[in-house]
Amino acid sequence: MELPGASYLFTLATVSTTYVGFAALLLGLRQAKGSRLTRYDTYFTLMFIQLGFIVTVSGLLPSLVILYGPSLSSVWRISSILAALPMVWFVWTLPARRRAATGMPVPVVVRALLTIHAATIALLLLNGAIAFERAGAIYATAVTVVLVSSGVAYLFALTVVRPQIGGRGD
Repeated sequence: MELPGASYLFTLATVSTTYVGFAALLLGLRQAKGSRLTRYDTYFTLMFIQLGFIVTVSGLLPSLVILYGPSLSSVWRISSILAALPMVWFVWTLPARRRAATGMPVPVVVRALLTIHAATIALLLLNGAIAFERAGAIYATAVTVVLVSSGVAYLFALTVVRPQIGGRGD
């Protein structure tokens, strides 16, 4: 059975993998410069690698599930529930992990992005519970929102890290 949207999800997984490389690149640049890595550097890199991995696996998941032969409706329902699980863990644990790395409360921008991720989790769980006619589109949209909001978070996080890269804030 052909999986509608498979090529989009594969492309999304590829973009996400590239994104993980960019997240790790900053750590490599800091080390190449000879700078000592901070707890924030490690947190920053690990967080974006985790998000990228979640999106990559979520992009591949429906193609794996369909190999077991369920109906198309079941593929999207199963994939939605399975994709939501690591996202729940990520959103639940991020505030404590960020606080441990920075010693500061979670900024409003990060809270807003976590709220977007929580809404995406709710959408995926709803997609898993109800057989929507456009379940594949809902699934792809949810995974895309996670990638895009992660990109926004990356750009925000760079405003914290960027002054440290040049050494003079330039």
